[in-house]
Amino acid sequence: MTAAPTDHATSAAAPPSPLATALVLDAVQRIEAAGPLDDASALQQAFHTQPTRAAQVRQRAWLLGQRLGLQAELARWRPVGWGVLLALAALVALASLGTARAVLGEGRSINAVAAFVSLLGLHLLTLLIWLVGAVASGGGAGSWLGRLALWLTARLPPDRGPHSLTLLQSATALLSRQRLLAWLTGAISHGIWTIAFALMLAVLAFGFAFHAYQLTWETTILSPAFFERFVQITGALPGLLGFPVPDAAAVQRMGTVGGQAAAGGAAQSDWAWWLMGCVLVYGLLPRALLAAFSIARWRAGARRMAEVDMADPYVRRIVQRLDALEPPPQVIDPEHRPTAAATPAPALGPPGAPGSLAVIGFELPPEQAWPAPGLPPTPAGSAAPLRVSGSAAERQQALAQLAATRPESLLLVVHAPSSPDRGTARFVREAARQAGRVALWPVAAAAPSAAGEGASAGGETPADTPAIARWQRWLQSEGFSALAMVPSAPAATNWIAQATPQHQPEPHAASPAPTP
Repeated sequence: MTAAPTDHATSAAAPPSPLATALVLDAVQRIEAAGPLDDASALQQAFHTQPTRAAQVRQRAWLLGQRLGLQAELARWRPVGWGVLLALAALVALASLGTARAVLGEGRSINAVAAFVSLLGLHLLTLLIWLVGAVASGGGAGSWLGRLALWLTARLPPDRGPHSLTLLQSATALLSRQRLLAWLTGAISHGIWTIAFALMLAVLAFGFAFHAYQLTWETTILSPAFFERFVQITGALPGLLGFPVPDAAAVQRMGTVGGQAAAGGAAQSDWAWWLMGCVLVYGLLPRALLAAFSIARWRAGARRMAEVDMADPYVRRIVQRLDALEPPPQVIDPEHRPTAAATPAPALGPPGAPGSLAVIGFELPPEQAWPAPGLPPTPAGSAAPLRVSGSAAERQQALAQLAATRPESLLLVVHAPSSPDRGTARFVREAARQAGRVALWPVAAAAPSAAGEGASAGGETPADTPAIARWQRWLQSEGFSALAMVPSAPAATNWIAQATPQHQPEPHAASPAPTP
């Protein structure tokens, strides 16, 4: 069993896959249902090494999982799982081999229709059950053969860890919720059946190549027309691939003793190829294609498994503890202000002064017009729109300006096609402390002209919906619930205009009304 890494650099490394991350997170949650773990070190390390709250939650679980041996247990599953898969494939292949040997038998006469049912009957029945289950459950159910493989992988020694069954429960529950269990177990089951049919075809081809068999049909109550239709219908698809299909005369001839005796080797060869073609088309190919399709669906869905449900009560409790690690904002009361003899500091304006506005463009591309088109002029007494390229010096300068002015409204303009990172989250969090209300406006590249196709009246090209949705998910994952999202220049203008009426003084106040 592979030992879990213990050094700091390794433990802080990113998890190897979304599946492993999701399994460890779910398993840690199940373990903590019996009582919280001592996670002070893991919580601190996750807070200081990961950019977002979702990533911090994952990293905390990953570090705790290393201490509990969950990663080592997952590493043990890989060789054991392959061994279980090969063992099950061998058992199904031996059963298929026995079926093929029973069909060929010691004698030289084979009932063709009975051989078809023997070789393909169980396969078609289990395939129909899997298809019905996959459609009815939407991918939540799994095949019994695949579930058996997972169960054996988790329970078989050697060196089974104490949390092996917990990981099995997490895998089953998580894959069912994500509608991926049917695709994982289906890939296992169809892969086993594919191996079995490949071996079955090899046995049939060897037997027909080196022994002389006579394929016939016998019946007591069925008519010859039934067998004619059966052979023609079942041979339609193999015939498209070039397999010979016995015609009506051949079927009639094989149903009589005289015809069987008169049939030559070419006629028997057509029957043998028909049977092998049916096994290939109705057995091997469907299983191989379904195995490939299940693997593709599984891989596509597994990439989404690392997403953290930020609404889960368990996750929200961890997020609250992570929020508590944030340094408290500096509050300067009048009685604590520095004296005249002390080092002079920039005077702080009143927080949320009515009508004050700050507009900051954060890490916008060089081709982006600035100030952003479509916005109204900044109110009197407000600073001019500021553009921050992303360097540490410019960020500190922007934060210092916000701390000095303390605007009522802060509009952060970001590049919609870009992906927010750790630095973006830190800047937004620090800037939001200096303003009464904050909004985020993801903008696309500026349009070539105000009249260009798809551009707004202000020359701004609206950001596409997926980009807006990505930034919205990021705000939720970071816990920025108080930040507003404005998708366009008119929406930003309306958001700015909504601030002043909310902060207008009462009619009896002596101060003048703010400039609209």
